[in-house]
Amino acid sequence: MAGISGERRRLRPERARWTANPRARLIALAGLLVVALAVVLVVRAVSLSAAQAAYDLAAAAFRNDQAAAAQLVTDGEVALDDAIAVFDASAGKVLTDQPRLDLATAIDAATDRLSGAAQELTAAETAADASTVSTALFDLGGRARTSASTLSAFDFSAAAGVDGIAGELAAPVAAVTQAMADWQAEQDRILRERYTNNVHATGWTPELDECIGSVDVTAHYQNVPTIAEHWSCGGKNFPDDAGTMITLTGEHAGTYRVDGIVAMLNADRDSTADLPRGFDLLYQTCQNGYSGTMSFTALTKVS
Repeated sequence: MAGISGERRRLRPERARWTANPRARLIALAGLLVVALAVVLVVRAVSLSAAQAAYDLAAAAFRNDQAAAAQLVTDGEVALDDAIAVFDASAGKVLTDQPRLDLATAIDAATDRLSGAAQELTAAETAADASTVSTALFDLGGRARTSASTLSAFDFSAAAGVDGIAGELAAPVAAVTQAMADWQAEQDRILRERYTNNVHATGWTPELDECIGSVDVTAHYQNVPTIAEHWSCGGKNFPDDAGTMITLTGEHAGTYRVDGIVAMLNADRDSTADLPRGFDLLYQTCQNGYSGTMSFTALTKVS
């Protein structure tokens, strides 16, 4: 027992020295704090790094989806612009309006869908701009995780819905294109079969009596633009229904629209002062070969 007591007596001075040295104690505590802080910083740095990595993956996937959605919208808008161009070009150039009505309906539907997709892309850009990442250690990656979650949850469904617009517009566009072709074929047929009159000469009675076509008698009618033809030489065949399109060759060559008979004069009673004026051209013939019923048909030059 004495030995033990002696040992204790020997240890007491050592503990006394430790207790009596506050500087050593502070140094030791500071070391412990440094180690603890280092551990905390490492933990926070690891947490932030993981959050940043998750955000980077979400942002990359979001940008890929956004680019694909933007391309779908662009393709749809190109198809829509082409369809609108065909619709505009077909105005007045189809035999029936039904193909244009069908195309108009398809254009309206495509416009609505593309409008929704465009709004979605705008919202996506806003979401991307708002998803900035805080790099502060005290954040522990919370903002990064929230932004990653927001981007991952964004739905590009409206843009996906415009994927088939080009195909859906193709059929009504083709129908209108065909309708325009049919209309043009009809115009070509009418042109081929259109009444044609050859104004073969300038003069008066001798030239009219040749009976080989109309004669420009403008000079005889005091410069009122007029062509004439005997009834029996072709006058009875000259169309006088308003709106009829005709072709003249020779003098005054061109395409004309018939505006109808604008005067009926009597050679024994009327003079050149009674001629109707203000028209591009007049066509004169004696109805049924009788000079008492000289008809004057007005013509408007179209081309």
